[in-house]
Amino acid sequence: MRSLKAAELLLLWERGLNIPLWELGQALLAAACPEMDQAGIAELSIGERDSRLLQLRERMFGSDLFNTAICPQCSQQVEWKNRIEDFRVEQSSDPSLSGEFNLKTKDYLLCFRLPSSMDIALVIKHHRNHSMPKELAKRCIVSALHDGEAYDPDLLPDNVLLALERRIEELDQQAEIRIDLICPQCSHQWVALFDIASFFMGRD
Repeated sequence: MRSLKAAELLLLWERGLNIPLWELGQALLAAACPEMDQAGIAELSIGERDSRLLQLRERMFGSDLFNTAICPQCSQQVEWKNRIEDFRVEQSSDPSLSGEFNLKTKDYLLCFRLPSSMDIALVIKHHRNHSMPKELAKRCIVSALHDGEAYDPDLLPDNVLLALERRIEELDQQAEIRIDLICPQCSHQWVALFDIASFFMGRD
């Protein structure tokens, strides 16, 4: 990984105005990691991708993170400060050499992998009118068994898919960073999601 020059950042910022965040994250890593090809970057789990973006941000600008949020209760602007290490997550489990995991729930046995940027892109493209988390979970299923027999992932009941979503969150915790905020104006408390690609390039 290498630091990006100012001119490179400017070009990425201009490009990032018209592309989705998942694609912006890939573009940042492609520029900073020339040793990786596009396919390799696209196949990184969301947590691994964001971990590398945090590393790049720290390498270029240091550990301090300053940001603002709008209170959903009174619309007051709230300022917050964190450090990169506050957002780093130790993975709760290591994948097998194949990058696949197993989940046993009731009479179902699922073999699955963690979602990548490419999975998100395809779900957005083909399933805009569906439940996005559910469709993303389905994409990550390598195989499914019910009572020992092969089973169509599209026919899995909602409670099984929900269990899979929760297991993916446990295994790839870096993929979703939550920040607890309190409004100094009205004392309202809420949880904000932090997206490193958006923060890196100054996008709301």
